[in-house]
Amino acid sequence: MAILETQFTGITFPNPFLVASSPCTTNAHMIKKAFRAGWGGAVLKTVGLQPTNYPSPRLHIIKDGRDKKGMVNIELITSLTLEQWVDELKSIRDEFPDRPIIANIMGGGNPKDWQRVVYALEPHGVNAFEVNVSCPNFAHGARGAQLGQDPESLAMVVGWVREATSLPLWIKLTPNVTDITLIAKVAKDAGGDAITATNTLSALAGIDLEKLAPLPTVGGIGIFGGYSGPGLKPVSLRCVASIARTVNVPLVGCGGISKWQDAAEYISVGASLVELATAVMWNGFKSIEWLTKGLNDYLDSHGFASVSELVGKALPQLRYYPELDLSIKLLAYVDPNRCNGCGLCVTACDSGGFEALFMQDKKAVVDVVRCDGCGLCVGICPSEGITMIERSHAL
Repeated sequence: MAILETQFTGITFPNPFLVASSPCTTNAHMIKKAFRAGWGGAVLKTVGLQPTNYPSPRLHIIKDGRDKKGMVNIELITSLTLEQWVDELKSIRDEFPDRPIIANIMGGGNPKDWQRVVYALEPHGVNAFEVNVSCPNFAHGARGAQLGQDPESLAMVVGWVREATSLPLWIKLTPNVTDITLIAKVAKDAGGDAITATNTLSALAGIDLEKLAPLPTVGGIGIFGGYSGPGLKPVSLRCVASIARTVNVPLVGCGGISKWQDAAEYISVGASLVELATAVMWNGFKSIEWLTKGLNDYLDSHGFASVSELVGKALPQLRYYPELDLSIKLLAYVDPNRCNGCGLCVTACDSGGFEALFMQDKKAVVDVVRCDGCGLCVGICPSEGITMIERSHAL
């Protein structure tokens, strides 16, 4: 079997799956449940000098029927004091003396805010600090996403934390920037040992059209929140790949991971560890069983002896536009045995393609002359009955 144990910033993780800073890690009770289930590590719900009260409600799931597209939260930082977190850490360490614990921390516009948190937590079993410069719910003032959007402020904060500890610093970046690679380089140069990419995306979940109030609504008003879940994955995956190609820094992938395949994709573009939160909230701590099994089976079947052998393997195939071979022309092929006759591909091609699909004997058929090989129909087909083939094979 492939080795899932992963070495990262000098810390040994039994597997690369961590529970991200979230309601899933809000106290010792929750973290111990995660560890008992088999998670490789946990990141504390963001700790600061001043705990906050939680809005109610603070979560809004975006879905179509039973299909969950994502979630917008207006979660704030921990409701526990530093003194309470010291007791929580002791409780975790009594049962799990060796499982990695990462403290996600946040402060204000002066070094004392950050350093007092570090000094309070470090003696009690924390393995590393994840510097939160990316929470969109704190978009105003000298903390939250604003820090991760301003290189000068980011460098200053990372420097403050670096002065206070020799433990590894993971800098959790926001996707709400124009070029995340520039921000990642600043974070590394200021003293960061690794990058977590990314936090949630600034979002507005929706509007209650009866009350004309933002969702989630707290007493009739709302704020911009953080979008997480499956829809965030393409954004965060791009961020990880971009950083991996341009900045020599260890990476943690985070954003929209719900299946082992998602984790494998993040690892293949440069991440060594992955963090999950929304998927844990939706599927439970036991989901680690099929996450580790799926990744292990994939590594075995593809000849990888360990997670580290997969890290960055897809990056050489990620190129820039001028390197695309525009002479390659593919063609849609409909498998008549899998086509259910729904006609969705015909409608899509008629409106967004090249009018190259039509129905014949209750099956979709491709007009090989009209088909441009765009691939729209492949994603539309609910029965996965359409593939792309070389044009020469169909003529």
